[in-house]
Amino acid sequence: MENYRYKRYVKTNQETRWASPGEIRDNSTFIRLSDDHYPTAGLPLMSNAREAYVDGSDTHTLIFGATGSKKTRLFCMPMLGMFIKAGESFIATDPKGELYRKTSGLAKANGYKTVVLNFRDIGKGDLWNPLHVPYKLYHSGRQEEAVSMLNDFVQTLAAPQLERTKDVFWPEMAASFAIANLMLLMECASEEEANVISLSRLCSLDLENRLQELSEPMSEYTIAGMNYKNVFTGAEKTRQSIYISLFGMIRVFNTQKKLATMLSGNTVDLTRIGREKTALYIIVPDEKTTLHFLVTTFIKQAYEILIREAQKEESGALPVRVNFVLDEFCNIPRIPDMPSMISAARSRNMRYFLVAQSKHQLVGRYGEDADTIKGNCDNWVFLTSKELDLLQEISSLCGDIVTANQEKRPLVSVSELQRFNKEKGEALIMHARQYPFISQLADIDMYEAFKGYRPVAMAERSSTDYRIFSVNDLMRRILLGEVPHPFVD
Repeated sequence: MENYRYKRYVKTNQETRWASPGEIRDNSTFIRLSDDHYPTAGLPLMSNAREAYVDGSDTHTLIFGATGSKKTRLFCMPMLGMFIKAGESFIATDPKGELYRKTSGLAKANGYKTVVLNFRDIGKGDLWNPLHVPYKLYHSGRQEEAVSMLNDFVQTLAAPQLERTKDVFWPEMAASFAIANLMLLMECASEEEANVISLSRLCSLDLENRLQELSEPMSEYTIAGMNYKNVFTGAEKTRQSIYISLFGMIRVFNTQKKLATMLSGNTVDLTRIGREKTALYIIVPDEKTTLHFLVTTFIKQAYEILIREAQKEESGALPVRVNFVLDEFCNIPRIPDMPSMISAARSRNMRYFLVAQSKHQLVGRYGEDADTIKGNCDNWVFLTSKELDLLQEISSLCGDIVTANQEKRPLVSVSELQRFNKEKGEALIMHARQYPFISQLADIDMYEAFKGYRPVAMAERSSTDYRIFSVNDLMRRILLGEVPHPFVD
């Protein structure tokens, strides 16, 4: 027994090798794709579109592949079909709407609640108010959680300006002003009035004098009072510069009426995603980044709500597994606390599948945190790249072998990594703690089990039930003694 236990650590002339088919099968779950229900789902490790071996564990996955490498067709689309047949929920970013078209009909046929946030064809799909959840938290006595969500929302709004300038004073002051206005909405607006249209109105120059008057009695020890005073005690030129930065942050709400309307109603119940089978698609244009900040905000809110729902369970995990399939992961603004999110998600029955074009893109978006994100993804998939740093890292992680001439060489060289056959669906997979292997994956069009379902028709919404918060009405009610002055000790 002792000899057997330590046998694997005896030095041989090889540092590594390719995993055998038997080892891959032994460390994965077999799925017959024609079955009505799958025992589990996850990253496909081997698939011929009739049968597949998948990683059904709680492992996170990182997929690298340059544009046109079939990341979506070999992995994302088949995975969604498998999630559906296994009864697992998912939240998927869908830059071209392909995931929705290919899988929403299958989801509906399997009893799923289908939700779509359509930022490409605004006016179709579901409504989502990013201020709805913070408002609910604020009025249920969980003000700190509400403020944290609002801070994330504002920081994501401010991110483009902070990335473009070395002088961060103005965008940071504008963010402080936006937080003050949001706190006013949380405290004084009705649920129907707490929306982005109300926020954009509060940020207009027309209300500057009224907001200044309202803020004068506010305690500087409150978030709203402190931030209002930071703005209004400055010189006129300073305030003008703050407003210019603020207008840039909220311009999208003022110039896209349909979008503002979509974000002022709510038909999405994030608390149910981990309790009932839900297919949630986020369709966002990939040819422009204007609305990508909304994807970041939504993903962060969904994660925080799902964590809270998991904590209600005795097991500490969601009853229904939730999979985040984040295609073009590095094209959306940085998700706040992503390293800690990916670390904590696993024990709560949540998994992340992160799809990136390059290592440079990941590091550019997350800086030093990129290493933490990579380290928390036990599955790595490589399709193709011309990026030398990434090629060298993949080659190094696969290890070295000793040739017949007793020369050391990489198991797979940088040159070999660039010659995978795209048409055969070749991909290098490093699965958990197993030896690496080169697999061949079927294209989504080969999966007969997922065909024959028409996409779910999206609801068309011309209006929503929302109201606009009025500072003038609030001041009138304060003067009449109907309501107390907000944020006064």
